[in-house]
Amino acid sequence: MSIMPRERNMKNLMIASMPKALALLAMVAAPTFAGSSATADPAVEITPVSPYQIAGDLLHTPSNIKWEPYGKNKRAKVVESEGVPGGQAIQIEVKRKPRDPWDIRMKAEFNRDISSGDNIELYFWLRAESIQKGKETGKVEAVIGRNVKPHDTVIVHEILPTSEWKMYKVSGTAGTEFPSSESDMGFNIGLMKQTIEFGPFYAIKAPAETPE
Repeated sequence: MSIMPRERNMKNLMIASMPKALALLAMVAAPTFAGSSATADPAVEITPVSPYQIAGDLLHTPSNIKWEPYGKNKRAKVVESEGVPGGQAIQIEVKRKPRDPWDIRMKAEFNRDISSGDNIELYFWLRAESIQKGKETGKVEAVIGRNVKPHDTVIVHEILPTSEWKMYKVSGTAGTEFPSSESDMGFNIGLMKQTIEFGPFYAIKAPAETPE
């Protein structure tokens, strides 16, 4: 699945200069929270860790990440949110489900090229503030890949967030090179009518495995 196979005439809201507290979210050590009985994603939900516990090289500067909410029929803002490191989050409301999941996205550039064979890991905080009637969870796709043709990806992974803040981890191996100049990272959000909140985010080039 591609990130975004085509550009449309859409007005983007660039959250480039966020409040200082939000910009510093990535520097806050993550607390440990008790597990929820409503766990929806046991395969990718992890025990919260601080950025200092994550091995590997960052693809970006966490304190200077510039998120760009993209697409029509959405509302994006910075909100106070209890339970997430730093106490603030980017909230995106999908007012109407678009045709394709990538028609409403939150994306950001990264500044380190990905080489073929690199193992990439995404760590992030996420919750669903509200969900579509009749659904038990929200639904987003965590994505990192090329934003020009052929729109191939390193990672496209569906996440089913609940109303509780949780930390998630997804990973993938690059099958080819992904220059930072033609790639981005983020989330496809247009899978249903919903309101999603995003906390700290880390894109990591994991250390190469050492043969035994």
